Amino acid sequence: MAILAPILAFFLFSLVSAAPQASPSPSSLSPSPSASNSSISLTSEETEELYKLHEELVNIPSISGDEVECAEYVSEYLEELGYYVEKLQVGTTGTFNVFAYSTALKNEGVWPEVLITSHVDTVPPFFPFERRERNGTIYHSGRGTVDAKGSVATMITATHKFLQSRSDTPRLAMLFVVSEETGGAGMQAFAAHARNQTFRAAIFGEPTEGKLASGHKGNLGLTLNVVGKAAHSAYPWLGVSAINFLADAIVALNSLEPALPAGDLLGATTLNTGRIQGGVASNVVPESANASISIRVAQSQDNAVELVRAMVAGMLSPIVQRAADAGANFTLTFANASYPAVILNTDVEGLEVAPVFYGTDIPSLPQVQKRYLFGAGSIEVSHTAGEELSQGELVRAAEAYGMILSTLFPEG
Repeated sequence: MAILAPILAFFLFSLVSAAPQASPSPSSLSPSPSASNSSISLTSEETEELYKLHEELVNIPSISGDEVECAEYVSEYLEELGYYVEKLQVGTTGTFNVFAYSTALKNEGVWPEVLITSHVDTVPPFFPFERRERNGTIYHSGRGTVDAKGSVATMITATHKFLQSRSDTPRLAMLFVVSEETGGAGMQAFAAHARNQTFRAAIFGEPTEGKLASGHKGNLGLTLNVVGKAAHSAYPWLGVSAINFLADAIVALNSLEPALPAGDLLGATTLNTGRIQGGVASNVVPESANASISIRVAQSQDNAVELVRAMVAGMLSPIVQRAADAGANFTLTFANASYPAVILNTDVEGLEVAPVFYGTDIPSLPQVQKRYLFGAGSIEVSHTAGEELSQGELVRAAEAYGMILSTLFPEG
């Protein structure tokens, strides 16, 4: 910013016919849909605090199952800003969600009607924060910079600015959950905690490249397990190879993939065999083998998951029978936590709209009427050693959250 300011000042000075303008902030150095709204556009002080908050969050390791330190930091940060903070326990390990809203709402005994929420946990391994500069752009890199501490930092910044700009008391709460990356226990626990409440809207934070997501794919997990019979590899007819039947099943599922139901918005339903285990040595007929498969469901109809499940089971039925005839046991286990594609709300002027293909915590919180999904950074670098996003992306995301909040709480 120190380098850009003199250049920009000279440029503005040279345009003698232009009307006087305010000093540039980081958000005005790049296109921003909220630059004209002083209650949304970040000041230079707010921008620097955003960068600092993001760095502090990323530098706290918070791999799923070990999120307490990060959750404590978020709790203390919000308490220092003056919010009423609840630490909602998740399970019996001591980890907790952070639920925060204005003390005015607490004193009035009024429950928030809108949530802004993301998750503090990350996938392994931990990479510490690093600030890098390339071609004049400053990037924040490290584990969680994008997924999803970029969302956490920008949500806190935007929400605090929005609430400070209001003369009334919007019924708005911040929720930062744990365990999103490992099945969503945090959001599920909050849904149980708020089971008697219906939220008018919720803004969920995940990397969407600064676009308002129009929908995301559903998910169906599948585990294949085969138990055959071990034998010496020189006498394979004395055994039953579990790996051979498992391999046949994977080939069959790959051939089925193009026939799985597609959606107009989200395209093809995709299938990924992400993990295979089996056998003990190359000279032993493998007695056991298993595979874990993730199916991203592209249709949003209530029966979409059941349809895909039936197609998969039907495709594998002949292989299961052949395994049984050979003396092996072949079982299919579908995950209970499955859901169809999710269609989202996009009624915010000034934001680009596009679908995303991953899954989120959104289906774990069904008591929400309007659902928005937005965040800085790209899913393409999430979960990688190259995870990073630019400072400009952080600022634009904070301002976009302000726009969404202003849409949900119009003044007047």
